[in-house]
Amino acid sequence: AALRLSTAAATLFVCVLISKERIPAFSTDKASPWPWYAFVGAFCMALPFFCFAWAATKVPSAVNAICNGASPIFTAVMTHMLVAGDRMTGRKWLGVAMGFVGLIVLVGPGALSHLGGESTIAEMVALFGAGLYAVGNIAIKRAPPVGTVTGAFLMCLCGAIAATPAAFLVSGPPPLPSLGPLGAVLFLGVGPTGLASIGYVWMVKRRGPLFTSFATYLAPLWATLIGVAIMGERPGLEAFLALALILGGVAVANLRPRAVAPRTA
Repeated sequence: AALRLSTAAATLFVCVLISKERIPAFSTDKASPWPWYAFVGAFCMALPFFCFAWAATKVPSAVNAICNGASPIFTAVMTHMLVAGDRMTGRKWLGVAMGFVGLIVLVGPGALSHLGGESTIAEMVALFGAGLYAVGNIAIKRAPPVGTVTGAFLMCLCGAIAATPAAFLVSGPPPLPSLGPLGAVLFLGVGPTGLASIGYVWMVKRRGPLFTSFATYLAPLWATLIGVAIMGERPGLEAFLALALILGGVAVANLRPRAVAPRTA
């Protein structure tokens, strides 16, 4: 996680230079974006990375995915309470529920049988990580204005600063990795963490926390489609049912009713 976030921060610094956005002077004042993005980077990126990585060593990946799928639910509750002008409606709750059911269909209902028991602590840690993702969605929405690329850079930079000493404290100096794992982590840092953070910040600011949180449901679908296109996998009927539920949930939750045209005499 530390190497991934450090790579993301370096990538985004180059992006800031290319975009010619201004990095604000460091300040702890509440009107500065620094405290907001530092909080998100440390507690809503670095810490959830650790939570899900640790939980993955204790529970099946499908259970981890279900716990992660609680993030839109947490986001919905927090959005309703904390984001002015974005209160939840019955339609939005239905969309969130459809997406969550679709996720369960995709990973397999049998994963529910693994919930509880000796793995309860790991599941609670994963749910805590999902809750932190939701907090990050709200914090980005309410943060003082800053350039999109700059906001993503501040977030990943502060996440890397928090994760690096923690990694040494938890695991000690890491052994030199082979080229395969090192290349995989660097790829994750450049693309899915660094460049994707630009889209994440832009989407939260433009469409709000709830809409952005639906990416949690879409990620497994993308993994399935990539598996079909590249690895020759052949998903069953349940994958297509999950696709319909998840995309239907996204549509229902974010459908904006048409404005009624005024009657003319």
